[in-house]
Amino acid sequence: MTRDIERIESLPWPEIELSDNFSFFCSCAAGSLELTFRWLNGRWNLWVELPDGSVREAGVQPNVTSWSGFSDWGFFVKTDLSKIDRASLFLCELYLVTWR
Repeated sequence: MTRDIERIESLPWPEIELSDNFSFFCSCAAGSLELTFRWLNGRWNLWVELPDGSVREAGVQPNVTSWSGFSDWGFFVKTDLSKIDRASLFLCELYLVTWR
């Protein structure tokens, strides 16, 4: 499915030490997001609370867009790595895409 992009926003990592379970808030044009990361079963899992209060699970896979079937937002993790292991999460860039 191809979507027209209205905006791509970089989401900054918090200035914390990496742990197996952490959450942080960040701002985007639509409001505040809460991102919760958990290292489970040998991979990173992510849940995002959106400005409207809904929660979506997002993939933490290199350069794969999550939520492409939704009409409002998409989410992706940009990296040159072929696999995101526990120690390399903060080497990636997070992006929120707003669809038109």
